Amino acid sequence: MLKAIIIIVFVIGALIGGLLTLRNSGRAGMPNDAVLKRAAKRARGQAAAEDEEDGRSPK
Repeated sequence: MLKAIIIIVFVIGALIGGLLTLRNSGRAGMPNDAVLKRAAKRARGQAAAEDEEDGRSPK
């Protein structure tokens, strides 16, 4: 009987821990607009630099 109670407590603890982890990781989310705009600008700059190295005209 004691063994069953210990196993049940362990399983409940693992479930609660997993739910808390999911709750906290859900807050990571998408970066804000400023970060996305910076990343897009950097990607365009890198693509233009690669096109320039390859001798192609930028799109």
